[in-house]
Amino acid sequence: MYDPNKTSKPIHIRFLSLDFQDDTPNEHLQAIYQWKPHKAGKTFSNTIPPSGAPSEKRKRSYKKPNETERLGLVTSRVGQGYYRQQVREKWSDTCPLTGLDIPGLLISSHIKRWSESTDLERLDPENGILLSPNADALFDKHLISFSDEGTMIVSDGISDRDLDRLGLDNEKKIAVTNGMKPYLHQHRLQLK
Repeated sequence: MYDPNKTSKPIHIRFLSLDFQDDTPNEHLQAIYQWKPHKAGKTFSNTIPPSGAPSEKRKRSYKKPNETERLGLVTSRVGQGYYRQQVREKWSDTCPLTGLDIPGLLISSHIKRWSESTDLERLDPENGILLSPNADALFDKHLISFSDEGTMIVSDGISDRDLDRLGLDNEKKIAVTNGMKPYLHQHRLQLK
């Protein structure tokens, strides 16, 4: 529990959800949108005035970042946690290429990049593969892709020796669903 008397660097985060839809048919999003601290037995007090202007006390206690620190604007991908959960379930918490099954190391990789996807595509588990960090790095940089049959396609820029060093077998196949095929088709077009 946060105690302002035990830290010299408290953090305050405010979120404004621009895509909030109270009438969404998604029951998971409804549960998130409707959650209130008191429902979980928590108390909450907002010390930031509705205008968004900091109080005089906060202005006095503000510590300007030094040369090795910086202020940052955090952009949060709405729905990313739900998407990751769905991709983890789809792939049974295991990388289909390496067999790595440590959830904290696995990456829910979008087949069609987030920046190029529609809102529905961004949260579609068919647009995802659960990959180990090495496999994800190659996949994200379009150095490997997959055929509709699940065979790994390797860029000319990656040697068999490199694949071996990265713990990847170019004979390995993944299970490809019909829903993945349109995404994989677009991914293959960008193979380097």
